Amino acid sequence: MGVSEMAFGTGASSYTVSLTLSVADVRALWSAAADRALAAPGMTLADVLDTIGPREDPSIVDCIAMLTSPAAIAGCALESFEVAEADAGLAPAQIIQLPTQAVLRAAHA
Repeated sequence: MGVSEMAFGTGASSYTVSLTLSVADVRALWSAAADRALAAPGMTLADVLDTIGPREDPSIVDCIAMLTSPAAIAGCALESFEVAEADAGLAPAQIIQLPTQAVLRAAHA
């Protein structure tokens, strides 16, 4: 199927995008997540600490969610977003699911 056929097709399709991470440096992860959070309008350090925890005892799942939460994608509606902590073959121990809303088709830049 060519690009023009996909762009003007009548049916919607669902796709799954997976990302698996190993955390090698918790402090670097926390710093990057804190920087991203502080960039949001009105966000304070107290808000950051409430959201991802302190640098000394961060919520790894919340830090990863802060950094990997997808931005709006033109022509798409986000159906779900989850960050799960895997544990050696066991079921996920913690799942963070952000509320989603339909994303309207964005104008092409």
